[in-house]
Amino acid sequence: MSIPAATYVCLDGAVVPASRAKVSVFDRGLLYGDGLFETVRCYNGTPLALRAHLGRLRASARFLGIPVPGRPWARDIDRLLRRNRLLSTDAWVRITLTRGAAAPGLLPPRQPQPTAFLIAGRVDPNVAVVQQRGARVILLPFARHGFLAEHKVLDYLPGILGRVMAARHEAFEALYVDEDGLVTEGTTSNIFACRRGRLVTPPVTGVLPGVTRRFVIELAAAAGLRLVERPLKARDLYRADEVFVTSSLAEVVPVMMIDDRQIRDGQVGPRTRRLQSLYRQLVDKILRKGNRS
Repeated sequence: MSIPAATYVCLDGAVVPASRAKVSVFDRGLLYGDGLFETVRCYNGTPLALRAHLGRLRASARFLGIPVPGRPWARDIDRLLRRNRLLSTDAWVRITLTRGAAAPGLLPPRQPQPTAFLIAGRVDPNVAVVQQRGARVILLPFARHGFLAEHKVLDYLPGILGRVMAARHEAFEALYVDEDGLVTEGTTSNIFACRRGRLVTPPVTGVLPGVTRRFVIELAAAAGLRLVERPLKARDLYRADEVFVTSSLAEVVPVMMIDDRQIRDGQVGPRTRRLQSLYRQLVDKILRKGNRS
């Protein structure tokens, strides 16, 4: 892949041209997917919910036994955005943490030397389009399984396969469906359905606990919207009055079609629009305060 010369990354605290950034071929993140990542959306240079993302990263790192470097993450993000001229736009920053380089073998080293790097880019303009018009999603014949599904590990092969299938069907997102027919989550999103005035979303057991998911649940509660966490099946989505997905980059995206089935009347529902508005108000409030929590 050709990397633009103007693109910079932050590798172990040093901001360097991407074309010169080097990671060892013995890095366990490369060899075994032994690592974690977080993707943070930045609004005009301010990373939203950075503490929440770092909290999730640290919790998963403790679980895996990977030490987290004591980096000034907010400053690193600011430097990276500045060098890439992304301070005045909507951008994303991905924080990647691996256990670092070590002799090959499944057993991790007793004293790992972790690798940490940040990359950044502009938010896809298509996100704003699907936020307004709604999107199509597809159901996948498989799901992410086990306790690792609750952690943002580097092994994203199920997500890659899901997105390939979504692209073939010109869909925005793909939703995992397990062997019991339960719709668990999207490849990079959480799922919500609204039926008869009540919001439903799958519980986080075996599902990545999305930061935006938590915000939306809190906003719904504050707005007096009824919400319950329970398993969802495909028929629940087909019968729903409204369906939407949430993620840090896409925020709140209405779902108009699932596979070839239209949701209700094919229009963005009032509760989805309300939550979109409330989420944007929350973002604006955080930006006014300059708060990165």
